[in-house]
Amino acid sequence: MHLPRPVRWRAFASSHYRPFQAIAVGQAFTASYASDALFVPLLLLLGAPAALVVLVGAAPVGGAALQAFAPQILRRLKGDLRGLTVALALAEVRGFVLAAIVAGVAAGVVGHLPGIVLISVTVAVGQTAGVLSASNITLWTAVVLPDAERRLVGPRMGALTMALSTILLLPAGFVLDAGTQAIGMWAYVAFYVVGGMASTLTPLAVARLPRPGRVLVAREKAGGAEVPPGYRRFRDASVVASFGQGLLPALSLYALHVLGMSAGFAVALSGVGAAGALAGSLAAGSFLFGGSASHVLRASFVIRAVAGVCCAAAIPANPLAPVFLLVGSALFNGGGNAGVLATNERLYRLVPAQARVHYQSRFVGATAAAAGAGAVICATVLTLVPPAAWAAYVALYAGSALSRAVATLRSEVSASWSSPSVPPADAPVPGSGGS
Repeated sequence: MHLPRPVRWRAFASSHYRPFQAIAVGQAFTASYASDALFVPLLLLLGAPAALVVLVGAAPVGGAALQAFAPQILRRLKGDLRGLTVALALAEVRGFVLAAIVAGVAAGVVGHLPGIVLISVTVAVGQTAGVLSASNITLWTAVVLPDAERRLVGPRMGALTMALSTILLLPAGFVLDAGTQAIGMWAYVAFYVVGGMASTLTPLAVARLPRPGRVLVAREKAGGAEVPPGYRRFRDASVVASFGQGLLPALSLYALHVLGMSAGFAVALSGVGAAGALAGSLAAGSFLFGGSASHVLRASFVIRAVAGVCCAAAIPANPLAPVFLLVGSALFNGGGNAGVLATNERLYRLVPAQARVHYQSRFVGATAAAAGAGAVICATVLTLVPPAAWAAYVALYAGSALSRAVATLRSEVSASWSSPSVPPADAPVPGSGGS
C-alpha cells in the first residue's frame, strides 16, 4: 500500500518548486471562481437554455483537440514551450472580464441576451485556452523535468489545487445564496473579481518556470515512427471513456433545472467534487510513485461508471436525489483526477522521452475530439426534449456509465500492481535531502 509520504510533500514545499506551488494556487481560484461552479447557475439565472450551458461547458474539452497541433506550433516557435505556455496562461485571469460583463448586466447597461452571449464566449474561449495551458504545463513537466521530479510535482500540484478548491467552494455556496438575495448579481461580480485577482498567480508563476524551457520537436519521418506496444489499446480505451465524459450533463445543471435546488447547492456540489478530486489525487499520486498506472486507470473507469449510476438514480421521485448527486460528484471527480494522473503516467511510461511531445499532442487531440462528440450529442438531446425532462438526463448519465464500463473492459493492465519501470517507492526524491 502506497500512502502519502510527508517526505515528498516536504520536497515539493521547497523553494525550488515555488513556481509550481503558485501555479496550483492560481488554478484553484480559477477553477473555483471563474469556471463551471459559477457560470452554470449564472447563465440559467439569465435565462440561457440548458443545451447552451452544456455546449459552453463542453467547449474547453472539445477545444483541447487543438493540442494535436502542438508539435507544429512549437516548431514555428523554435521549441519555446515556456513562451507558448505563458501566452495561454493569460486566459486564467478571465475573472476580470466576467466581472465586467456581469457588472454591466447588474447595472442594467447590458441586457440579458447580450450578457448570455458575452459570458458564453468568454467562458468558452477562456476555458479552452486554460485547458490548453494546463495541458502544456503537464507537457512541460514531462519533457523538461527528470522523471523523478515529474512524479513528485504533477500529483502534488493537483492535490494542492483540489485542496484549496474545496476550501473555496464549500462555503461559497452559502455565501452566494445569501449574497444574491441581498445584492443580486453583484454577488457574482464579487466572486469573479476575487477569482481574477488570485488567478494572476498562474501567468506570473509560469513566467518564472526554469529557463530555457525549450524542447526539440523533430519532424516525423514519412510513414511515422513505430507505435510503442500497448499504446493503441490504451488510447482506444481512453477515447471511449472520453466520449462518456462528453455525454455527461453538468450535475449542477441537473440540480438547478430538474431538482429545483438553489445556486448555492450547485456551488457546494462543485465543492464536494473538489473534495473527491483531492482524495483521488492524494491516493493515485502516492500509489503511482511505484505502482501500476494501468491498474489505477482501470480502477478510475470503474469508479466513474459507478458515479454515472449514482447520478442516474437521482430521479425527482427519489427523496435522496440530492445526496446521490453529491456522491456522484465526489466519485466522478475522485475517479477523474486519479484517471488523469494515471493516464499521464501510463502515456509517459509507454513512449520514449524524445517522442512525448508528438504522442501527448495526438493523445489529447483524440480524447478531446471524442469528448466533444459526446457533448454535441448531450446538447442535442437536451435541445430536443422539454426543459425539465429528467428522463433525458438519466439516459445521458446511464450512457456515460456504460462508456466507462466499456473502457474498463477494453483497457489492458499489467500483470502486477507494482511497476518495474519506476524507482522503488522509498527511493530519494529531489529536494528531500536524500543522497
